[in-house]
Amino acid sequence: MLVKYFGPACLAGITLQDWLMLLAENGFRVSPRYWGKIPFLTVSSVCTTLFQPVEQALFGSQIREQQPEPPVFVLGCWRSGTTHLHNLLTLDQRYAFPNMFQTMYPNTFLVSESWLRPMLDAMTPRKRFMDNMDQGLREPHEDEMALAIMSRRSNMLSWAFPHNAQRYDRFLDFANTTDDDRNRWKQALDLFVRKLTLRTGRRLVLKSPNHTARIRLLLEMYPDAKFVHLKRHPYDVFRSMCHMASKVQPVWGLQHMPPEEIPGMVIETYQRLYNAYLEQRALIPAGNLHEISYEDLVAEPTAVLRQTYESLDLGEFDAFHQQLQPYLEKNASYKKNKHAELPADDRDRLHTAWARYFTEFGYTMDADNPAPTSST
Repeated sequence: MLVKYFGPACLAGITLQDWLMLLAENGFRVSPRYWGKIPFLTVSSVCTTLFQPVEQALFGSQIREQQPEPPVFVLGCWRSGTTHLHNLLTLDQRYAFPNMFQTMYPNTFLVSESWLRPMLDAMTPRKRFMDNMDQGLREPHEDEMALAIMSRRSNMLSWAFPHNAQRYDRFLDFANTTDDDRNRWKQALDLFVRKLTLRTGRRLVLKSPNHTARIRLLLEMYPDAKFVHLKRHPYDVFRSMCHMASKVQPVWGLQHMPPEEIPGMVIETYQRLYNAYLEQRALIPAGNLHEISYEDLVAEPTAVLRQTYESLDLGEFDAFHQQLQPYLEKNASYKKNKHAELPADDRDRLHTAWARYFTEFGYTMDADNPAPTSST
């Protein structure tokens, strides 16, 4: 499969200059087990570098003329059900989304998607390797991959270069970063949104767990943006995120991350993500933030989505419901990953490290999988 054998998908569409700068930032240190990814990424970066000026010549003026509507942002920690919610919202044909190909090749998709995507689609796994969800290059995908490629300012790069994680982790919330860092990231998001608007002509629904910690930056760009935050029980998030990291890091990695470091990384990332979210969510204007729980979304998807549409004024819901119902029926038999019961030591560790978030999100600590005590 393309992603498994030829390199981390999060870097496939990088330019040669940025690829070399990224390697230089890391002292050209790549673990021997991942040397086989270097030729693919290098050749791919050369191709991107050749096609990027072609796209600019053909579409540059049209891109600059775009006036995108403020996006709808889906927020929530990894493994909180944000992909499921994104898939549901983007069934509404009044909205658009970046697909997986566009996030892999953000620098050139306007000129390359029509011919390159069919070639790569045949080599792409039909299911995500960390869970059982459908996957394809045409499916909705999170924009963080595109921003990592376009700006080199993303904590996603910690998955590729874990030995240098401290450099990239600061780009989760952009604390302790320079004006240049923030401006480069904002320019990348602005360009990506403009290109997607040119391609689709519709308002965008963007999903990236990382954006949960970047509300201030997003509001600087899109003051009237809408936000949907999805919470899930911390026990489930921890188990699933540890599982995801164990599967994803070897695929995306260019340096080895010892498996025993994963739980600590998950705990620290969750803390940083939600400290920023809880500090910044009050900046969102009234009527532009709606918070829901994964448990409620799974139990009553239609009711939860109707409430979301009404709360955020996303448009008339009944027309969307006609598109939604067949999808819900088709996926009624979807089977989630089954994880072992969380050991008592891990529960105690979470109770200490994540006590604030159990309280903030209304989850109790006295059972392995209690229901949320609130459904905001």
